[in-house]
Amino acid sequence: MVAVEPKSVPSAHQFTVIIDGAETAVHEGVLRCSGGGTVAVVGPGVLEVTRLRHVVVRGGGCGDVRFSRCGYAAAEGCGAASFDRCDAVRADGARGVSVRRCRSADVERVDGSVAIRRCKGAARVRGCAGELRVGRCREADVGGCADAAVARCRAARADWCGALALGRCGSAEVTRCGAVRVDRCRDASVAGCGAVAVRRGKVNVVEVQKLPVSPPMYQQVEPVLAVPVEIMSK
Repeated sequence: MVAVEPKSVPSAHQFTVIIDGAETAVHEGVLRCSGGGTVAVVGPGVLEVTRLRHVVVRGGGCGDVRFSRCGYAAAEGCGAASFDRCDAVRADGARGVSVRRCRSADVERVDGSVAIRRCKGAARVRGCAGELRVGRCREADVGGCADAAVARCRAARADWCGALALGRCGSAEVTRCGAVRVDRCRDASVAGCGAVAVRRGKVNVVEVQKLPVSPPMYQQVEPVLAVPVEIMSK
């Protein structure tokens, strides 16, 4: 791994980058790696990572990280993290996360919004204080989210969310959420939730008393569970 152009775009943010087990600090310039991958500071507090087989980026003083066409890519304790056309991706403690056309995504403890589109495998989210939007993934597994919407996934699971909207999913399993809206899902199971609105779908509703309501170890979100379950169908 060779550093070039060290004075191209200086930044007050310092990132810790781990490439194939080798750790280095980056705050300016470009790192060119064997195999054609690069790590570059492209703006103040913005790090761009492309075509690396295994990379982890930490810190950066709330700086933003962009991953493109990497194998395994992870962002820990960064600002906004975006992943485009990577293999397996992970984000923990970011301010916001965007995932597009990756094989799988594992996201935890996000203060802002999360958007995940077109994952070939599973998209897993645990703890999202802002809006969560998951679309066109093979499997979606979400928990501890304030406002979640899952659409056009083959299978979906949700636990302990505030507001949840499911649209055009194959199978869905929902437990201990606040307000739930199900639209055109083939087979859905809803248990221990508050108000449930159903439109053009098959939904099995389980009474609240049959489930424990102690919150799991998620982030900030704790939905309000209403004891009566209301089903509205159009």
